[in-house]
Amino acid sequence: MSMRIGGSGDTRWGSHIAQIHLTTDWQRLATDLAAGADNRVIAADKAAVVESRQDYAKVRGCNRFDVTV
Repeated sequence: MSMRIGGSGDTRWGSHIAQIHLTTDWQRLATDLAAGADNRVIAADKAAVVESRQDYAKVRGCNRFDVTV
């Protein structure tokens, strides 16, 4: 099996990776909220979601990407 990273399909890989990061970050936020985590942890989780959302939007070529948690 061979896999090529880069080239014409590079945007698809970037979008996929950005989506994985966004999903991981909002799942962490949801888990920490449900567990009653400290406010500093929640704030850090929210910041990570915002950053991941911006990265995902940039890779997809749009200005913003809305996520509801």
